[in-house]
Amino acid sequence: MKYTGLLPEVQPDNMELELPLPYWKFGEVRDGRKVVDPILQYGCYVLGYHNQEIIDYVYNTMKYNKPEIGEHFMPKTDTLRLNHLSFQLADRVREISGMNSFYALSGSDANEGAVKLACAYQFQKENYHKKTIVGFLDSYHGSTNLTGSIGHDNFMDDPFYTLDPNPSVKRIPRDTSKFGEVDWDSVAAIVIETCAYGGDMTPPSAEFWASLDEIRKKHDVIIIIDDIFMGGGKSGTYLGWENMNIRPDISTMGKAITGGFFPLSMVLFNDKIRDALPKNFNWEHGFTYCFSLPGVASAVKYLEILERDKLLENHDSIVERATKIFEDAGYTVFNRFGLHYKIRKQHDSWLEKHFYVVPIAADDEYFEALEENLQWFTQNTTH
Repeated sequence: MKYTGLLPEVQPDNMELELPLPYWKFGEVRDGRKVVDPILQYGCYVLGYHNQEIIDYVYNTMKYNKPEIGEHFMPKTDTLRLNHLSFQLADRVREISGMNSFYALSGSDANEGAVKLACAYQFQKENYHKKTIVGFLDSYHGSTNLTGSIGHDNFMDDPFYTLDPNPSVKRIPRDTSKFGEVDWDSVAAIVIETCAYGGDMTPPSAEFWASLDEIRKKHDVIIIIDDIFMGGGKSGTYLGWENMNIRPDISTMGKAITGGFFPLSMVLFNDKIRDALPKNFNWEHGFTYCFSLPGVASAVKYLEILERDKLLENHDSIVERATKIFEDAGYTVFNRFGLHYKIRKQHDSWLEKHFYVVPIAADDEYFEALEENLQWFTQNTTH
C-alpha cells in the first residue's frame, strides 16, 4: 500500500512502505539470520519483544476493570476513583525505594512534573526567589520546551524553531570547578541523569555527587535524578542510582518499568517533599491518561516477573559474559554502566563505535546471536 502525509519532507508522495521484518525475542530476522537489536528500542524492551505474560495480564486487567483518570475530578460533583492497581504499584515502589510516587505517560512528562514538584516545595518553604533550574551539558531530559532546555544544545537548534529556550534554565558543564559560578541561593533544583548516555556515558564520580550533596545541604536545592534510561533493573537494581553515592529528593523512571509494552513513567519523591506540601495541595500536573491503566498494570507485572524469576541476581554473570563476547570479537569496552555498553573497534585509522543495551533476560540464544552478529559485521565490513 502507498501512503502520504505522515512524515512531511521525509516521506515522498505515494511512498511505498516495506513490511516490517520478522522478529525474534531480542531483535529481527534478516535472511534467516537472527540480528540483535543493540538498543532494545532505547532500552525499553529489556525482557524482549514477546512477553506474553505481560500482554495477557494487561488484556485481562482492561477486560475486567473500567479505566479511571487519576488526577481529574470535579469537586462536589464527582468522586475521585483510582484503580486498585495504582495503589498497589505505589505501595510496591514505596517498599523498594522508601519514596512516594505518582505516574505519567512519558519521560518528558515525568521530568517536567519533577521540576514542578521541586518548585512547589520551594514555594511552600517561602523560597520565592528560587526560580532557576540547573541542568548539565550533554544530557537529555525530554522534548518539551522546559525539559529540552535542560538538556543538550542539539535539542534547541531545530525542534523548537522560533521558540526560545526556557529562561528558568541554566546549563553548566559536569565540572565541579565550575560550580562556583552558579548563584546556588537562586536555584530551585538540579536535574541530572544517573549516567548520561548522550555524552561518553561516564558515570559521575563519588566526589561529584558529594559536591551536589553539599550544595543541597547548604542552599536547600532539590536534587532530581533522571533515572529513566538507566533504571528498571539495567544496573542490577531496580533503581539505577541505588548503589551510587547519592540519594535524590526526587527521581524519575520510565521505559523499562513496563517491559516496554505500554507507556508509563513515574515520579518518585521523598518524605521531605511530601511533608512540605499542604494537605490541600492543588497539584496541577498530568494529562488525560496520567494514570494509564495498561501502563500501571504492565509495571505491576514487570516487578512481579523481576522478583519471581530473580532476574536481577543474574546481572553480574550477564555483564561478565557480554564483556567477554565483545572483547573476543575485537571490541574494547570503553564505558559501561550496568548493562549499558559503549564499545569501539580500532583498525588503523578507522574507528568504529557502538552502543549496546544488553537485556536483563539475556539467555544462551541472545549471546549466540550477539557473537554471530559481531563476527558477521567484522567479516562484511570494509575498512
